[in-house]
Amino acid sequence: MRARLPVLALLLLLAFAGSRPGLAQDTRDLGLPPPSGFQNPVLPPPSGYQNPVLPPQSGQRYMPGIGGPFGEGDYRRAVPPQPPGTGSGVIGTVSPETAALGAETLDRLDQIAPALRRCWQPPMLDGPTAAAAATVRFSLRRDGTLFGQPRVTWEMRRASPGLRERFSNSLIAAVRDCTPMRLSPGLGGSIAGRPITIRFYGRAPSNQRAV
Repeated sequence: MRARLPVLALLLLLAFAGSRPGLAQDTRDLGLPPPSGFQNPVLPPPSGYQNPVLPPQSGQRYMPGIGGPFGEGDYRRAVPPQPPGTGSGVIGTVSPETAALGAETLDRLDQIAPALRRCWQPPMLDGPTAAAAATVRFSLRRDGTLFGQPRVTWEMRRASPGLRERFSNSLIAAVRDCTPMRLSPGLGGSIAGRPITIRFYGRAPSNQRAV
């Protein structure tokens, strides 16, 4: 009789525990599901995915396309803006030392500047330290005749006002005296009506002077 009492107590204990399932389970509140119509569910990465998208470190900015999602590689180097008249769009340069072309037919864009040297009469510069430079812009027709009027778009401000005026006038005269130019059909068709910008120097730039 005494041996049956522990067995009976064990059976009663198991029956009591089975009647209270809340004690045998660990329940947690997982929150509410997303509202109906939610279009961007956050899904886990597929099985075996080796490159999870991690949030940036503190202080980093999201910069797509610059060395990685968060700029961990080389940064895109910004091109500094050029000051006015520093050569944007210039296709050729002319100085007193430029070899002039004759009256032959031009078939390349880089031959236009030497062709203008044949007609350019640069003004005299007073002293070895005097300097002058200017840019002239003009357009040609397919047959090489002048389209519109040439105009000076930039002048070196370091030169004196009188020298700047004489220098700019010599550029306009050179363009008018050298037109019409003898252009090949290919070159004439490619530049017809397009602006042509040439830089003139009173002296050859230091990196272009003959040694």
